[in-house]
Amino acid sequence: MSLRRFSVLVCGLIFVLVAERGGLARPVDEKSPFAAADAQILSEIREHSEAAANLEYLSDSIGARLTGSPQLKQANEWTRDMFAKYGAVNAHLEGWTMERSWTRGKASARIVSPTEHPLTIAAAGWSPSTPGAIAGPVVYFDVKEKKDFAKFHGKLKGAIVIYQEPASLSPPKPDDPHAQLSRPMQQPPARIGEPPVEDPYEAFLKGAKERTEFWKQEGVAAVLRDSNKPHALLNMTDVSLARYDIGPIPTAFITGEGYRLIFRMLQRHLPVQVEVEMTNAIGGKPMEVYNTVAEIRGSEKPDEVVIIGGHLDSWDLATGSTDNGTGSMAVLEAARALAKLNLKPKRTIRFVLFSGEEQGLYGSQEYVKAHKNDLDKISAVLVHDTGTGRVLTLGLHDNYQDRELVDQVLGPLHELKLLEPRMARSFGTDHLSFDEVGVPGFFCIQQRAEYNLTHHSQSDTFDKVWKDDLNQGAQVLAAWAYNTANLPDMLPRRPLPYTTAKDAKKEEAAKPDPVAEMDAKILEQVKTDEPALKADLMYLTEHIGPRLTGSAKLDQASHWTAEQFKAAGLSNVHLEDWTIANSWTRGPATGRLIVPSEQTLTLAAAGWSPSTNGPVRGPVVGVTFEKIEDLEPYKGKLKGAIVLFGRPRTMEPPEFPLATPWDKSTIPLAHAVNEMPLDPAAYRQIRLAAMKMFAEERVNAVLIASEKEFGLLNMSVQSRDYQAALVPVAYSVRENYEELWHLQEEGRAEAEVNIEGSLSGKPVQVYNTVAEITGTEKPDEVVILGAHLDSWDLGTGATDNGTGSTAVLAAARALQKVGVKPKRTIRFVLFTGEEQGLNGSRAYVKAHKDELPKISGVLVHDTGTGKVLTIGLMGNYGARETIDHALYPLAKAKEIGLVEPSLRREGGSDHVPFDEAGVPGFWCVQDVADYDKMHHSQADRLEHVRWDDLTEGAQVLAVFAYNVAQLPELLPRKPLKEKKADQ
Repeated sequence: MSLRRFSVLVCGLIFVLVAERGGLARPVDEKSPFAAADAQILSEIREHSEAAANLEYLSDSIGARLTGSPQLKQANEWTRDMFAKYGAVNAHLEGWTMERSWTRGKASARIVSPTEHPLTIAAAGWSPSTPGAIAGPVVYFDVKEKKDFAKFHGKLKGAIVIYQEPASLSPPKPDDPHAQLSRPMQQPPARIGEPPVEDPYEAFLKGAKERTEFWKQEGVAAVLRDSNKPHALLNMTDVSLARYDIGPIPTAFITGEGYRLIFRMLQRHLPVQVEVEMTNAIGGKPMEVYNTVAEIRGSEKPDEVVIIGGHLDSWDLATGSTDNGTGSMAVLEAARALAKLNLKPKRTIRFVLFSGEEQGLYGSQEYVKAHKNDLDKISAVLVHDTGTGRVLTLGLHDNYQDRELVDQVLGPLHELKLLEPRMARSFGTDHLSFDEVGVPGFFCIQQRAEYNLTHHSQSDTFDKVWKDDLNQGAQVLAAWAYNTANLPDMLPRRPLPYTTAKDAKKEEAAKPDPVAEMDAKILEQVKTDEPALKADLMYLTEHIGPRLTGSAKLDQASHWTAEQFKAAGLSNVHLEDWTIANSWTRGPATGRLIVPSEQTLTLAAAGWSPSTNGPVRGPVVGVTFEKIEDLEPYKGKLKGAIVLFGRPRTMEPPEFPLATPWDKSTIPLAHAVNEMPLDPAAYRQIRLAAMKMFAEERVNAVLIASEKEFGLLNMSVQSRDYQAALVPVAYSVRENYEELWHLQEEGRAEAEVNIEGSLSGKPVQVYNTVAEITGTEKPDEVVILGAHLDSWDLGTGATDNGTGSTAVLAAARALQKVGVKPKRTIRFVLFTGEEQGLNGSRAYVKAHKDELPKISGVLVHDTGTGKVLTIGLMGNYGARETIDHALYPLAKAKEIGLVEPSLRREGGSDHVPFDEAGVPGFWCVQDVADYDKMHHSQADRLEHVRWDDLTEGAQVLAVFAYNVAQLPELLPRKPLKEKKADQ
């Protein structure tokens, strides 16, 4: 990968929880037309891969492949022959001309004073030689802007210049496994009429050219560059100011240790003298170099092409095994597998191994130039070029128009555990050459896998290759290419120009951005008001307490939050009532194991459970089922039993949401090991059938296992529409449940339980709390911030969802204080009845059905106290780019650093009823922050709140609301489809 173009990214209970709280991240792909072929592709590469053997040959028998070297030509010819051997057709070399070759010679250096130290260096690519051994004083060119060059005028003649401030290499920074995935969103592409986003390479090259020309004028003798790697590893790039031109000044990379030695001496004001000698050979005339090309011809549309690529050239300090032997051999392996399987893609799949990448993507640029008349027939390009790590996902480089189709293409690849595709841009590999001319160019986002050490260094050798991950990369390339080649149409293109600053005029001066200025004020105001946020949540949880729907406590909370909105100065503050069939009051729940030994059981009545009317005793019977037919064997055998509802499962904690595979839920709850995707609606049907059978069988009680450990309970409702459950139901701590299950499997077990709870027996009125900041231009159009005010009653509902409710209140307070005048109305809604099935938000949607076309978007905060990492868009592909622009200020804000939005679909919170009705309904994707432990348990208390993260959540809500309210148009809506299964 080119250093010159740096990358900008770089048990029954469980089913119940999934059905009511989670949901599928995306549709299950059993019906994908690609699934059968993909299974063959993955199996072929997994069982018969030759990638590692080929890479060993390329690395050890051919070696380093500097562009213009005989070894690169040898590699071109060998890969051409291997493509042909494997059955690819039209295997050939496509030549292009480079201006001059360069061959590394010897390089040495030492500090000669104030004392002698040997230094390890390597000449930078296309550096001239020194005129023998040269010595000179070292000068630190400490300049941040061009205007500061003047202070070095007349002071650099004969000097050895260093210019980078070194970062610390030791101790190494603690490894953050999520750092790569948590990078803030990049600036979205420019909208029509705006100056394009600048290619960072252009700015880098401009600065380097200005700096080098000044040094040349001043008579600098040589330049030493920091390799910025530990353990004496070197780095490498070239120093040409024009394509394959010889650099103006002898330049070398020096080890990080040597550079820091010199820098420390200079910092102590010691005069440092260094001696340098380099001998390099420069080609005297242009020469032809090659890209290797091969194909599998399309069966229906052979003139339309899908390309997978890597670069075959490398730097020459080692053997180029991970940069980019891995990518090249993954492409070759993809060709082998596809040809062997004889799958007959509709479109041609082309395999291209580029050269000249390391000096500036020149081979791919030449390919684009040579094929300029065919570009409109290239559907898309995917490049593998960041080392040996497994492919995490694809970077789509701002190709928003392709995201939905890419999701379909990757849909069947569950085995590869890919993450959600990103819109991220990278300017350091060959996809860019295609992207800049309008062809959708994508790149593989890979696990780092020591790439920072091997990249361009003498450590880039075959022994650093992770062979299983190499094969996984080949699987991704092959399946992506086949699936893309078989889409009904070519991938859509994005209008040009859209990213390249060199093709558009920049504005002479940046215009003030009133939205950005207001965003800064909003962020500061929310932070300033943090004490009020804390006071609100303390009052809500400690003075009011748990807020079960239909309880007096929830009624108190609804009226209290209305008063808080009024005190903050909001308008149209009111309570919107809706009705539940019964309220329910928890009573005590106790139990004990009687046979084979006496033990106390820790229980809690499930919501809306009827009482047992005193202690009941019976045999313990475990019931397992996956479909309704599985209940038949239990009929006639359960009378008077204490039923265990499902076999206890081995649980694993939730993953970091951004590291969760694309087909898994990111709701931060524990889940069963190897849990398969579930249709929640189908399971709910089975569950209700089971409860009906239990009632018919006249069981004494049903026990459900908590998925939590260490004595923590869980809570949910086992009925619908606030009616009494058909049988008494209680949750058991996991430890008790597992023991009961084990005992009843071994032989007879008996238990006694007493479950108490009372229903009102009549309808009860409950309320959603509503307040507004009225829009100035389009007051009938609305943006909604929401959370649910109700909670379960084992704890105090601090994190589910006191945090979300008080974050909404804090956002409202801050927006009002800074005096926003939004174009559209911003509405704040605290829903009730969420915990029993999103009933308050469903009632709201029903009551406002005539207003729904005027609601631009809804954002709900409801997964605990963790940091808001990004926003989930529920598959609203059409809104993604617009939302990126609205949220980018939150990515720029250092303390927030919002990651690019997710298109995942998640159920379980109050955005869902809006989404079902066609309104853009979004949710806050939050860090886990022990939510799996606190959720619905007795641990959900104030002491677990992470105040800084809660404040940031309020900031996200406030900025989202204001920026979406200021958009020129309402947010785009996704096409209405059939109801989702998690409703």
